[in-house]
This record gives sequence, C-alpha cells and structure tokens, in this order.
Amino acid sequence: MRTTTASTRIVTGMVALVLAGSALVACTSGVDGEGQAAPEGERLAGSFEELLEQYLEGEENPYVIDVLTSAIDTGGITQAQYDEAHRMYTECMVNAGYEEEHKRLASGIIQITPPEMSAEEAQKYIDTAGECADELAPIEALYRAQQGNPDLLSNGEEIVVACFKRNQVVEATYTTTDLAEDLENRFEEAEYDPNDATVQECFSAGGYAVAFEEEEQ
Repeated sequence: MRTTTASTRIVTGMVALVLAGSALVACTSGVDGEGQAAPEGERLAGSFEELLEQYLEGEENPYVIDVLTSAIDTGGITQAQYDEAHRMYTECMVNAGYEEEHKRLASGIIQITPPEMSAEEAQKYIDTAGECADELAPIEALYRAQQGNPDLLSNGEEIVVACFKRNQVVEATYTTTDLAEDLENRFEEAEYDPNDATVQECFSAGGYAVAFEEEEQ
C-alpha cells in the first residue's frame, strides 16, 4: 500500500538570503538590518519613486545606477533590465560551480532554488551568491516590490496576506497570524492550495519561496 506525506520546503527569497545584512535590500523582504521582521504597518517609502531614490543614493554599481536612473524617469524597472541583472548573476554562479533551478513566475520574477548541499556547503553558497548579486540584489528587491507590493509594505508576511486578499485567495478576516499557522502546519487546514500559481506569486512578493511536495513512503 502506498501512503504519502506532505513535505514543505520554505526558503527566504534570494535577496534576503544573500544580503540579509543590508538594511535597504533586506527591508523589501520584511526584515530589518539585523534580520528581525519589520513591524506590521510600516512602509518602505512614501512612493515607488522615493524608494528608487533611496536605493540610488550611495549605489556604486554602474549597471544598477543606469537602471535606477532610468526607472525614476520612466516610472519603473523593465522586464529586460531585470532579466539582464539575473543573467549576470547566473553567469557568475555557474562560473563558481553552482547550478540552480530557475522558474519564472507570471510577475516576471525568476524564482531561484539552490542546489542540494550540506550545512557546511550552504554558507559558502550564500557567500558566493552575495558576491555574484551586485546587479541582481537591488534590482530584484525593487522589481519584486514593483510587481507584487503596490502598498510598499515592509513586513513580508503582511505583503503575502495583502496579496492573498487582493486576489481573493482568502477571506477578509485572514491575518498574518493565520499565515504563520498555515506555514507551521504545512497547509493542512489552509483554505488555499499552496501550489496554486496565484498563491505562489503572493509568496514570492513577500520574499518567500514555498515548495510543497507529496512524498511517497
């Protein structure tokens, strides 16, 4: 007889994973400069243009400067600009010996799944990803906010819940506490399918990658 058990694999978004120590980058994934969750209700900026200007201040990478300057003029980062930053990152990681899995979501964000590795290897991977993400980290953070966080919320769980509600995935009474319980309980009592495309988009908007798989035993 075959039985199955549900397993949930949850990793933070690439930006938070590789640059959690950066206040500007990490804030778009719902954490502050010390890795703590941002308080609910806080905003990243008063407008997306203001957020772009915050990122541009002190930026030294020529490609990022060009993209952000253009985005301030035009109102947003283009898919092509994001894709080029991702290409630079991927090329660097491949040259370093890492083959990641990439999946493009409907929002245009490319979801990155790291290769399987030991705990010891994970730190080296994180360090390498940080070194390779000079172009991608700030651009992905901003593009993610542009595509899936119209209210410019700081808290990642709050971003997910707001997205759920915009897309009528959950009832209006659903809260971040309910989301935390769904994650902890591996969606056993969730009112939505964690693998649904819209749900996956909302997780991505909040800086999470959630893989939910049925395993044979």
